[in-house]
Amino acid sequence: MLSKRKPPQPTPPDVRAKNDRITQVRTYRLITPLYGGGAKTQQPDEVTVVRASEIRGLLRFWWRATRGGQFDGSLAKMRQAEEAIWGSAAGEKKAGPSPVSLAVCVLNRGREKRDVMVRTRQGDRRYPIGDPRSPYGYVAFPLRESRGSVWEGVEFELHITINCTTVEVNGNTLRVPEEVEAALWAWETFGGVGARTRRGFGALQLVRIDDQLVSVPTVQEVKTRIQKGLQKYVRGSRWPHGVPHLHPDMKCVVAARGKDADTSWKKLFTALKNFRQARYPDKNGRPYGRSKWPEPDAIRRITGTHSPGHAPRHPVSDKFPRGRFGLPIIFQFKEKDEENGDPPKTVLEGHEHDRFASRLILRPIACKGGAVGLACVLEGPKDPPGGYVLKQQSNGRVLAHPDVALGLDEAKKIEPLDGEPDVLQAFIDTL
Repeated sequence: MLSKRKPPQPTPPDVRAKNDRITQVRTYRLITPLYGGGAKTQQPDEVTVVRASEIRGLLRFWWRATRGGQFDGSLAKMRQAEEAIWGSAAGEKKAGPSPVSLAVCVLNRGREKRDVMVRTRQGDRRYPIGDPRSPYGYVAFPLRESRGSVWEGVEFELHITINCTTVEVNGNTLRVPEEVEAALWAWETFGGVGARTRRGFGALQLVRIDDQLVSVPTVQEVKTRIQKGLQKYVRGSRWPHGVPHLHPDMKCVVAARGKDADTSWKKLFTALKNFRQARYPDKNGRPYGRSKWPEPDAIRRITGTHSPGHAPRHPVSDKFPRGRFGLPIIFQFKEKDEENGDPPKTVLEGHEHDRFASRLILRPIACKGGAVGLACVLEGPKDPPGGYVLKQQSNGRVLAHPDVALGLDEAKKIEPLDGEPDVLQAFIDTL
């Protein structure tokens, strides 16, 4: 629960005009709920809700995503430029303090949202936000066990002061204001604040820059603005290995138009849910039959066990293509089937690190008349370092080191993919 202590009032940066300094105040509102972002897991910050240190970290990420390709693939050179722009701990050959100063002033702390009203056959009932019966249950599933909450209606100002210096790296002269502008644009367009931003939580709307209102685009202008921004702000062609990034010609799908951001967002993640959980009809014609994906039968083959009537029969053997949606993934058979012989709960993780962030970004964007949904895939590593490992969740026993890559013939045998071996691209195509 948030503390009742009043948040500290940061001293705004010096706004007097100086030839060697740029000052700016950018006002944001969150058009989807804030998930986490504080020192405690799944909780916002107790004092300021949105922290300047968090935003600096996010801007560093989006700077790498837009400008990290300028250094011939050298991680050391990219890091040198990053530290010169965004700061580093004091030390030998370290850049030291950043020429970019950030301060946050929270305008509206928002309100806690623990549950949601759901219309059922028995009447209207309230369910926790992460409950499977909640309309947000699919994207807020980590809150099922903790019965945590999200916060909505958050608004804040970001006070920025930039020293107009340059950074020399790899023969390139980088102007700090231009580098910061690129990071801000990418963060505002593709990112957010808090946790689970790649699934749409904490989505930003830039409302005002200083005293100037920022115009809301039409539906037709949304994609055009994004394409122009990618061409303008993404620089370089060789990113260091393992660095997620944008690309000037990356495919962005604008879909799921709705009356407001919440409606568009729900349409997006519901489409993802239906894609990832696609099933054949059961014997009564309900959509609760066998999975259209190969993983359940792969687990049955690996463990050598299955319930009566559920012998593995998927034509694609021992492949886990949904691993590229991000890790970890927990596989759990129906309780009744598990009691009758289906495998116990298993988890797919990275071999060297259990987590691997999804490259898929889903978020709503405010526009005139409501909102639209944005879906895109970051460039970068498709698989975690060292590959994948399937474990029995109860005891951590390693069951297999499965593969996720599909051949064209295998993709044709997995109905949701419609012949597309790249599972993320196959989902984007459905939009």
